[in-house]
Amino acid sequence: MNSTSSNTRFFIIVVFGIILFWAAAYPLSRYVSSAAFGEPTGAIYNAINVLFTALAFTGVVITFRFQYIESERSAKDLVERSIFELLTTFTTDEFQKVKDEAFLALLIAVRDKAYAEYLSSRLFPIGRKPFPASAAAAYAELKPELNGMSLDEVIALDRNARLKLDNVLNFFAMLSHRQAAATVIRHVDFAYDWWRPTLWIIAQLQKEIKDGSEEISLYCRNPMLHTTLERLDEIYQYPPITPGPAVYRYLAIHPWLKEQRIDPAFFTDIPENAA
Repeated sequence: MNSTSSNTRFFIIVVFGIILFWAAAYPLSRYVSSAAFGEPTGAIYNAINVLFTALAFTGVVITFRFQYIESERSAKDLVERSIFELLTTFTTDEFQKVKDEAFLALLIAVRDKAYAEYLSSRLFPIGRKPFPASAAAAYAELKPELNGMSLDEVIALDRNARLKLDNVLNFFAMLSHRQAAATVIRHVDFAYDWWRPTLWIIAQLQKEIKDGSEEISLYCRNPMLHTTLERLDEIYQYPPITPGPAVYRYLAIHPWLKEQRIDPAFFTDIPENAA
């Protein structure tokens, strides 16, 4: 017998017992001496009414308690499902290829500011910059097997990498807005330490592009990358960064970016809208 049918049977028995006890109260009152109670029937029924009021209140308290326990269990199940779903997505072989190609585009952005601006502009449907020829040399440096490729072939390769980067950005945006995000992140390492410095480059340039274009500010309402990173930084307990000069200071001192030979052009002629 399952728990649902057992609970139903218990409930029916309790209700039947209460009704039976209540119905027997009047006959019982006839055997009580009137000297003991001024109004035997009324006294007994009053006492029973008080009893059942107390029982009803107890039932309400028990009901709230069960609801609280069920709510906690549901919340725990939600977190566990979120952890499992996100970890499964992040660790699949298919998504590993997505991450590798997306990270390649970000590494090119670190070494070539012109490409970083191009990459950031492509996050908007208007005002997009053309592919900079200088990025082809950076691609060949990071992937020697690309030597000998035509510019058109490199652009096609880059288009595929940018599509993969869109998938990664959507993944981090989804992660940052999950209700149980903080708990999920405490259980799973999504390699945010690796992504953070490169993504802040793109987030800063994306904001500069939007702030400097009336058309983009007017016609584009897609979520900004810096809002996702601010939320992730908070969850990962990083010191907060406000878009602007603070981002460039962070990029200038980051040891991994120095190791990757970040383009010095990032730190010259910083635009006014970075403030």
